[in-house]
Amino acid sequence: MTDLAAIREVEQVFVTYFDRVDAKDPEGAAAVFAEDARIDIMTGRVVEGRDAYARTLAAVLGQYGRTSHHVSNFQVTVDGDRAELMAYVDAVHRMKSDGRIWQLWARIVDVLERRDGEWTVVEHTLHGVDSEPPWDAIPDDWYPGHPDRPFADTAS
Repeated sequence: MTDLAAIREVEQVFVTYFDRVDAKDPEGAAAVFAEDARIDIMTGRVVEGRDAYARTLAAVLGQYGRTSHHVSNFQVTVDGDRAELMAYVDAVHRMKSDGRIWQLWARIVDVLERRDGEWTVVEHTLHGVDSEPPWDAIPDDWYPGHPDRPFADTAS
């Protein structure tokens, strides 16, 4: 039962994160991260630290009028005070610039640690699967797809 409780706690960290993202609350979203976290969200660089990530996320969210992130397919492995979570995200964004919808499909891989009795994200990586419509600002190689079926192989 302890592992099941830990798995559920880890999942809720992830759900809380996206609730705050959809609220356009970058500080609240970043609060689930450790002060020394490493974050890669398809921006072309790794962000180090919770505060730096809150600023990066604020800039990203500033492009959108509204967002709605739907998370599913949780896979959580707990090993003592360390956990790994993989989940899928279907993210719908209304662009501020022109009101169009941009939809992103992604896989998230997080590493969490239990610190002072609370789960916190120490590594967060967003792996793009695809988007509709394609966005010129995002190079194709930022969409690696599923590791067992790369994006370049989707035509067949």
